[in-house]
Amino acid sequence: MTLLVQEQFASFAVPSFSAIRSWLLRVGLYALTKPLQRRTRGWVWLIDHTIQIGTLKILVILGCPLDRVPFGERALQFADLQLVALVPMEQSTGAAVDKELDRAVERTGVPAQIVADQGSDLKKGITDFCNWEVRTEYVPDVAHYGATLLERSWSDQPRWREFYSQLQSTSGKLRQTKAAYLLAPRPRSKARFMNVGVQLRFAQRVLKLLTRPVPHEKALAYYGWLLDYQADLAVWQREHGLVKTTIESLRVHGLHAGSLAELEKTWGPINGPDSTQEIATSLRAYVIRHKPKDEATRFVASSEVLESAFGKLKRLERDQSSDGLTGLVLALGAMMGTTADEEIRQALEATPEKKVDNWVKSKLGKTMQWLRRQFCRETKA
Repeated sequence: MTLLVQEQFASFAVPSFSAIRSWLLRVGLYALTKPLQRRTRGWVWLIDHTIQIGTLKILVILGCPLDRVPFGERALQFADLQLVALVPMEQSTGAAVDKELDRAVERTGVPAQIVADQGSDLKKGITDFCNWEVRTEYVPDVAHYGATLLERSWSDQPRWREFYSQLQSTSGKLRQTKAAYLLAPRPRSKARFMNVGVQLRFAQRVLKLLTRPVPHEKALAYYGWLLDYQADLAVWQREHGLVKTTIESLRVHGLHAGSLAELEKTWGPINGPDSTQEIATSLRAYVIRHKPKDEATRFVASSEVLESAFGKLKRLERDQSSDGLTGLVLALGAMMGTTADEEIRQALEATPEKKVDNWVKSKLGKTMQWLRRQFCRETKA
């Protein structure tokens, strides 16, 4: 078997990990510095920070010409986007963000639209930028907006706090037992309302086991308390459904003149308690406030693809993601767009490895990995 494998694969060279990493970073830096085409209708920018450990943040701007967004067909994908800016920051402030947005204009021209979450520094910087560049509209990311609505509504409800606490307590009891297959999905440590739907779906599945003619024995033993929350869960699922439907629709179709009518048709009658009415009212207000003034225009409402890019970067970094940001952050540029063989050749010819090394040294400085190596060297027995 070994000889067969050698005969099959010994006839060509296999690139080493370091070679592949070098190519990836060179293509990424080329994407960050190459000229970008300015468009008559402007670009849409998606903006956020990526951070791991330490104090260093990276401000990332991905962009797509607004007239190339595939509205009505699908959500934005990596292939639609270009890396506009990649800016390391020790301290992110509204003024610092505003300054970098001004610099990014040199690459794409003034954007028609910016999409970002409502983090204080981002919001302040984008608002200041839009106050100066009146042609640019700021649209908060609809997923973060919806999660914030749920958090504000549910966090004030004693029943929700009791339910959530009981769910975590039950998981603690189950973890080291034979019934561990009944563990509830683990919530996020941060922004847990972004994926609270998985906990609600789990609770509904358990309720099905509890309300059968013959209840599931283990489910009843550990989750019998859920029977007291059937009415609450129905309300929470309805409210989560309103938010989820809004996100899914705007992610694909964007914000436009008919968005509100389409959403209300999809929602159906809004019945239920005041909390449900308030969430629906807030979603309507979001659409009315941020839809384009021009009926022929559509705006992007979701920066989800940027979150996906950060997730892919962390998977690429693997264990390194726990050691702070490194030059691999340049791989974001290589992930974006559709790069033909000829452009890859141009990128590698125009971007020698020394250019990447200089960028990493000047922009990232002494990384956590470098400092860790120094620490290990100095404390070696």
